[in-house]
Amino acid sequence: MNLIDFETKHFPVLRSWLSSERDVVQWGGPDLTYPITDDQLEQMIIDGTTAPPKRLSWMAVNATQALVGHIQLAVDWRNGVARIGRVMVAPTMRGQGLAKSLLEAALEQAFSHPEIERTELNVYSWNSAAIRTYNKVGFFHEGVRRSSVKVGDERWDTAIMSMLRSEWEAGLPK
Repeated sequence: MNLIDFETKHFPVLRSWLSSERDVVQWGGPDLTYPITDDQLEQMIIDGTTAPPKRLSWMAVNATQALVGHIQLAVDWRNGVARIGRVMVAPTMRGQGLAKSLLEAALEQAFSHPEIERTELNVYSWNSAAIRTYNKVGFFHEGVRRSSVKVGDERWDTAIMSMLRSEWEAGLPK
């Protein structure tokens, strides 16, 4: 799997993977709205043009160059923290272990910057498949923000997970 820069030409494909408010919030957090708009997606690209970039956004492609996923890093350069977010495997490609490769590629990107000491992520506590994958890659569970997001009539808890540079370099658990 390879990461390529997220571009406007990818908007229709990404949008096709998000078929409900629940999908949008699960993928992008509570600040995004459904249906996802070009303006919302364009802002993700704009955030990558600042110096230094606030956000790095990629599409994932397989050996045949088919788009199979999406992932982003929001970067706090001052504190040396990269936050993995907006992780998604194409609906038709799920269940094939691609999420692990996608996360490993994003971690390589994050830790390729010497300023980054910590990579973290937020995941909704009910998303056990994602949490299992994050654990396999080496993320540690740090805590839960209870009832942190409202989606329709539901309240979701948000788990916080992280990996430090020393853990990445040690290959834990990989």
